[in-house]
Amino acid sequence: MNKMAIYNRLPVWGQNLACYYEGKRIMRTRYCKDFWRFLDEYESRDGWSYEQLCDYRDKKLRKMIHHCYETVPYYTKLFNDGGINPSSIKTLDDLKVLPVLTKDIVKANNDSLISSSISEKIIKIHPTGGTTGAGLNFRTTNAEEAEQWAVWWRYRRKHGIDINDWCGNFGGKTVVALGIRKPPYWRINSPGKQIFYSGYHLNEDTAPLYVDNLKKNNIQWIHGYPSNIANLAAAMNRKEIVLPLKQVSIGAENIYPYQVQQIKKAFGVTPIQHYGLTEGVANISENADGILVVDEDFCCVEFLNPNDNNEYHLVGTTLTNWAMPLLRYDTGDLALVLDTTQNDGHGRMVDCLRGRSNEYVLLPNGVKVGAAAISLILNTFQEINESQIRQQSNSSIEVYVVLNVSNDTFDEKKLLLALRERLGNELIISIKYVSNVEKTKGGKYRLVISEI
Repeated sequence: MNKMAIYNRLPVWGQNLACYYEGKRIMRTRYCKDFWRFLDEYESRDGWSYEQLCDYRDKKLRKMIHHCYETVPYYTKLFNDGGINPSSIKTLDDLKVLPVLTKDIVKANNDSLISSSISEKIIKIHPTGGTTGAGLNFRTTNAEEAEQWAVWWRYRRKHGIDINDWCGNFGGKTVVALGIRKPPYWRINSPGKQIFYSGYHLNEDTAPLYVDNLKKNNIQWIHGYPSNIANLAAAMNRKEIVLPLKQVSIGAENIYPYQVQQIKKAFGVTPIQHYGLTEGVANISENADGILVVDEDFCCVEFLNPNDNNEYHLVGTTLTNWAMPLLRYDTGDLALVLDTTQNDGHGRMVDCLRGRSNEYVLLPNGVKVGAAAISLILNTFQEINESQIRQQSNSSIEVYVVLNVSNDTFDEKKLLLALRERLGNELIISIKYVSNVEKTKGGKYRLVISEI
């Protein structure tokens, strides 16, 4: 029996206790001494000019390049076979001599991408999801994770969010089993000052219960997938419920203008956003002026434009993960870029991010489950190269799967069980094995295609 099966059998108080102990564990690793040191360092650079930030970035890049060549077998071979002198890579622009690194290449060369200079004792596996619906067992360390959270908290603190503020989290965690038919539809992580609200039970009838709980706990900041928060806001607006908040922050999915208006009307604030990945290769944060700007002191972000328009592919290079560094990693995401060179005092600016679709699966009970939440289901299946969900009615879905193993050796029952944990038992789920999945005109994968 897996951990989630055990968790789902616990009473509400037992689940809250489990959230408490998991919260304690996360607080020890994520918000350790390294976190506060990194946060001080990142905030000390807030007044730097764009040129200063780029100089700092390029200095870290040169150190990372030599680290990769000297300690990471994959890059040692890549540089030697390609006749590339690591000393020739001095700036962001010089990275173009290296090939783009895809998720498939990382999966095929997982072990040889790990640095020999980092002790195995401190390396941990951190699974990732993504818009392709394919998982990746990515290696990292507690220190790297702490630095990543430091840059994210720099962004939050710029918008008046304090680390001691309680947060109403509307992400993709299945903290309440889908079969539950009565409240509470939330669980509490008191060490992390979070209340996790289930997006899988949120509909027209339950929305007032969520609002009442937010009021009861005096939650002034909510964070999560825009699809979940906008669904709550839309239900509130139809019932003429208003709940003024200090801040709403969103991530992991695109947000559309109509969702912004719904959220602003329900909560009285315009949602803020940032873009980041577990792999730590790209980070883009909204500044105080409401402009999305590349965090140059955290990573190296390239905007590649094969179609000669203003829609760019995001490719990133880590400057923080010494255990499993990724150089020129294809994020699989797209961005509309205002200008890749002129910074106008802000830095490189992004108009909007298009890589993460907030298409959703509609359940028979009217609940909408967003694509980002569904991607969490698939991130542990290393046998899956790509996947896609298509829905033509609210009673069934078809899951198209591209495997890197034989159909006979893949555990389909395990995949179905994982899907059921998020989508419930009422939906008819058909799994179909294919050689490739449908792409958009721009060559982008969409995890969920809904025809409803």
